[in-house]
Amino acid sequence: MEKQVVWGFLGAAGIAEKNWASVQRSGNGILKSVGSRRLEKAQQFVDRCQAFAPFDEAPQAVEGYEVILSDPEIDAVYIPLPTGLRKEWVIRAAEAGKHVLCEKPCAPTSEDLEEMLRACEQNGVQFMDGVMFMHNPRLAKILEVLHQGELGTLRRVDSCFSFLGDEEFEGDIRLNSALEPAGCLGDLGWYCLRMTLMCFQKDAPLKVRGFLYEEKNGVPLEFRGDLIFSGGRSASFHCSFNTTLEQSCRISGTTGALSLDDFVQPIEGPQTKFLVTKLGSRNEGCDYSTLIDEQEHRLSGKSTNDSGSQETLLFHNFAKLVTLGEVDLAWPKISLLTQKVMDATLNSARQESRWIDFSH
Repeated sequence: MEKQVVWGFLGAAGIAEKNWASVQRSGNGILKSVGSRRLEKAQQFVDRCQAFAPFDEAPQAVEGYEVILSDPEIDAVYIPLPTGLRKEWVIRAAEAGKHVLCEKPCAPTSEDLEEMLRACEQNGVQFMDGVMFMHNPRLAKILEVLHQGELGTLRRVDSCFSFLGDEEFEGDIRLNSALEPAGCLGDLGWYCLRMTLMCFQKDAPLKVRGFLYEEKNGVPLEFRGDLIFSGGRSASFHCSFNTTLEQSCRISGTTGALSLDDFVQPIEGPQTKFLVTKLGSRNEGCDYSTLIDEQEHRLSGKSTNDSGSQETLLFHNFAKLVTLGEVDLAWPKISLLTQKVMDATLNSARQESRWIDFSH
């Protein structure tokens, strides 16, 4: 049996319900405490989650977060607090010697995130953001396909992540500029940027620009970004609270293209998949296109919150790092790069969409 990492949750947000189950099914984690500003809310959260994914001993509900940070039995904390509140509690958690799994976007600005990461490094604790697809074996297979040259020379990544906010969305914190200043860009665009950066081997872009199509209360509702990389590579992404649920990604090379319609959260089922397509032309140009090859790659393993799902693997892999006792700096590094690119695209959008040099 693997060594068990003891967790505390700083917050009882909706996404924390899914991640309660992730800890419970991880095989190497125990949730001891859940904190909220109101004890009643924390207790209701515990009762609700314990009913569908029970721990042998029910986690305790506590008022506030200080009790969790001062608990010597707790090894790591998960922080799903609103973006505007994360900086304080990530730093305080690090100073208390707790490893930090932080929801995304990690901070209001890259300067804030740099402070947070310094605190983690100075106190020898692991930092990781909550991008679940990073832990899905499908991503590793996609990167293998790209590395082996199955698409030829990689040139382009296009992605979209959106959902339509309903009437109840009007009161959502994602429309609060103090709590979620990046709006759809932080909530959805972060995933598009991360996927792009992973496809391009974590290279930083040379320049970026952003287009803010709509905002409300200073919060982006619909956004597009363009990125230029070295070697003639480029990427674009679209994120929105105004269009139907879409999570598409197309990766194009000189000889083929890879596509998937569920790159953020896999469609529910017993497998995950992606498609590699190679087209040709019978005449000059594109008068008559022909299908040269098409391969659907299917990977076994549950795509929903089960023992082998990306949600569970996120918490399992993080806990494994904690038990190894060696901080992996690759995780905070990719978080900071994602944050910096996101900030730059938003700055561009607020400066008449001018290109911003990112090569320095």
